[in-house]
Formats: sequence, C-alpha cells, structure tokens
Amino acid sequence: MTLSQAIVQRIKNLINQSTYIENYHQLATRAGLNESVVRAILSGETKNPSTETIFFISVAFGITLSEFYNDKLFDIGNIEDN
Repeated sequence: MTLSQAIVQRIKNLINQSTYIENYHQLATRAGLNESVVRAILSGETKNPSTETIFFISVAFGITLSEFYNDKLFDIGNIEDN
C-alpha cells in the first residue's frame, strides 16, 4: 500500500467509525475544506495531501494529527514506495 492509499483508507475508516460524519460532504463541511478537495483525496486524484489538509480533517474527527497517523496502516512495513 502506498502512503496516499493509506491516507485514503484511514479517512474512510474514520468515516465508518464516526457517529457524526457519514460522508465526504459532511467531512468537508466540518473540516472547513472545499468538497472537491476531500473528494480528490478520497478518489486518489490527490496523491500527496498537505499536512495542513490532513490536520483539518483530523480536527473534524476530533483527533490530533498524531492520532490520525497512529494507525497500523502507517507502519513502515505496510507502506511501499510509489
């Protein structure tokens, strides 16, 4: 799995676990981001979202940036080049 794929999967997992964010529209609204930005990340069109964008997404879920990346998806053995 690439880093960008891990980010997409983490966001999707957080949406599935959330009781107040059910889709990318609600995520974009809570994060204060344009829907097209969130849609581009989740579709894989954006390969390298900025740290600032991931920060706002994390805040929307009520977690820190550290908590966002503190997931087995980001273990070094799970991330490949490309």
